[in-house]
Amino acid sequence: MVEAVKRGKPSPLLDDVSLCATMGWTSEELNAQPARFVERLGVYLEAAADIREREERRLEDELRRLTRRR
Repeated sequence: MVEAVKRGKPSPLLDDVSLCATMGWTSEELNAQPARFVERLGVYLEAAADIREREERRLEDELRRLTRRR
């Protein structure tokens, strides 16, 4: 699993662990969810994380610009 993360390709197990941690589910609760719902939830959470990362980068860039002006 660690090697998959290093390559930037998480294993399905890591995806499951991440979903459980994010949603507060046990593995049994995750397995009880419909597959289509879990797939859509993963896509949604990934998109939300991408938006947060872009916003964080934008704010960091703006802060750097402001501190250079002083």
